[in-house]
Amino acid sequence: MSAEQVRMGVMKLIGIRTSGSREELATRVPKAWRELASRLGEIENVVDPGVFFGVVPEADHHKLEGQGSYTYLCCARVRSGRSVPKGMESLIVPAQRYAQVTVRGGTAELTKATLELARFFAQNAVTPNKKAFGLERFDEKRQSVLA
Repeated sequence: MSAEQVRMGVMKLIGIRTSGSREELATRVPKAWRELASRLGEIENVVDPGVFFGVVPEADHHKLEGQGSYTYLCCARVRSGRSVPKGMESLIVPAQRYAQVTVRGGTAELTKATLELARFFAQNAVTPNKKAFGLERFDEKRQSVLA
C-alpha cells in the first residue's frame, strides 16, 4: 500500500450527517450508511449509485483521538440538483489536491493506511490542509459500506 497525491475536482454530495464521540460513531456511522443505502432512490441525479463517500468535515480528522465530538457524513455524489431529501443535506467539496491511499480489506487495514499517509506527508514535506475535508471513497464492487 502506498500513498500518492491526486487532484480532485469539485464534488457535490448529498447525504446523512451523524455526530458523536468516537465510541458513539462506531454505532452511529453504520446506522447512517444503512439509512442512506435504503433511501438512495430519493436522491436525484446520483453520479454512480455504487460509489459512496464518507466525509469528515473541516479539521475533525486532525483532532486528538478521543477528544470531543466528531462529525461524519455518509454521502452519494450527485451531478446537480436543488432537491435535498428530508433529513439529508448537501455539501460542496472544493477542488484541491489530496493524499490518497487505497485500502483493500477490513478495518485492520485502516491503521496501515493512516500510517502510510503520515509517512507520505513526512517524506514529501507536505503539511495537511487543516481546512480540507477528510474523504473516504467506497466502491460497492470492492467494499460495501454495509459490511
